[in-house]
Amino acid sequence: MHSKDEKKYDVCLLLEGTYPFVAGGVSSWVHNLIKGMPELTFTAVCILATSKEKAEYRYEVPDNFVDLKVVYIHDPIEVSKNPFKKISAKNIERMKKFHKHLDNESAGNMTEMVDLFRNKKFPLGELMHGKKAWDLLVERYNVDHNKESFIDYFWTYRFTHLPIFKMLPLDLPKAKVYHTISTGYAGLLGVVARVMTGRPLLLTEHGIYVKERKIEISQAEWVYRKQDERFRVDSKLGAFQTFWIRMFEQLGKMCYNYSSEIYTLYEGNKELEILEGADPDKIKIIPNGISLDAFLGLKSEDHDYKGQTEFAVGFVGRVVPIKDVKTFLRACKIVALKIDKLKVYIMGPTEEDEEYYEECVNLMKLLHLEDIVEFTGKVKVTDYLPNLDVIVLTSISEAQPLVIMEANCAGIPAVASDVGSCRELLEGRTVSDKSLGPSGIVTKVADPVGTGEAILTILQKPVLRKKMSLAGIERVKTFYRESDLNETYLKIYRKFMKMDDLE
Repeated sequence: MHSKDEKKYDVCLLLEGTYPFVAGGVSSWVHNLIKGMPELTFTAVCILATSKEKAEYRYEVPDNFVDLKVVYIHDPIEVSKNPFKKISAKNIERMKKFHKHLDNESAGNMTEMVDLFRNKKFPLGELMHGKKAWDLLVERYNVDHNKESFIDYFWTYRFTHLPIFKMLPLDLPKAKVYHTISTGYAGLLGVVARVMTGRPLLLTEHGIYVKERKIEISQAEWVYRKQDERFRVDSKLGAFQTFWIRMFEQLGKMCYNYSSEIYTLYEGNKELEILEGADPDKIKIIPNGISLDAFLGLKSEDHDYKGQTEFAVGFVGRVVPIKDVKTFLRACKIVALKIDKLKVYIMGPTEEDEEYYEECVNLMKLLHLEDIVEFTGKVKVTDYLPNLDVIVLTSISEAQPLVIMEANCAGIPAVASDVGSCRELLEGRTVSDKSLGPSGIVTKVADPVGTGEAILTILQKPVLRKKMSLAGIERVKTFYRESDLNETYLKIYRKFMKMDDLE
């Protein structure tokens, strides 16, 4: 429990693999939110994978963001001198009951589970190495019916459950409001905070965490699959991939269940959240916004669209599989065959998945694009936007990408795959929004031909490009101001900060 003299913050953010250590759209959103509310005090718990990876700040954090706490979920646990404290039969039964709830796709009683862990009734050393915990694992494996390898089951169970076991007894900063920016492990911390403090828990989902984990796990090589399955081309998930996915589904349901309110960026996200178990009455749509001053006027208003013969295409994003950089490169080859003077910039970190980055570099060479394509690494995008003619986004999953809003605000049309809110951003969401006209072209996912043709359409039709440029500027000015977003969240925080502790 918290001591009476412990500092109390206005808002405690619960972050997983994002701000302030990882650059990207969500991190920028968090940074701007904190910076936009200097009258509030923010702290955070940031969940990272392992302390072996050096955690360096990627942002100059505002003065009202203090006392960040970092948790490494895959670091080995510290086993006490006497880790094998006897676990009572009653507490074993409580653990079994909780797992039974999960098996039946129920959120389970987290109040009881938090009590078990925080009162040392289930020490981590015992859970990892103890006899009774081992017996419980064997019972859940169901040796008489399970066709999967027990060794593989054991390691899958350990890798999925150890982070959860580490979250439950964690001491959290004392705050008036807890705000998690995803479900998953950060959402679980939010549940713990809600149970322990009785204070409101708010959830904002940019991308739907469960959906994104499903995509990653279905493609992952690190999740064990039977050796013979690796040589078959089919869409069936292995047993252990299913194990991982079900765990994240249950974490999502818990977070939805314990959240006071849920915020998301567009209608499609809301529908996915409802399918994953969220109460529709809790969900509110709050679109993202950007700072107009940083982007308006970057593209000269007297730009000669009709006389242009040299073109520049930009891609802004991390070089990782979910951004599908390979589709972008293949599309650029199609464009390069039609346009003689072309320059392509891929702007974003390359170190997150070095193997994928090398694959992209090799594909660039295979397509003979070395003289056209430049991997810039992380850069200040506003230095490049004035010279760009079109921005391209080929992601296989997005929420409401800031890069489209930033480009449109600068007067640059976009080509984007039909994911997240990309269609709303480029074609409009409401009747009045749609009346402005398109500010880009939407394409199919993983469609290099369609993407290449869309880029060519914009580059080779100067009148259309001018119209899209003007539509994008007006759309962002009217519907996507960051100041409006900050004011909305400030009202939300103030409402929940005033609440008495919840029952």
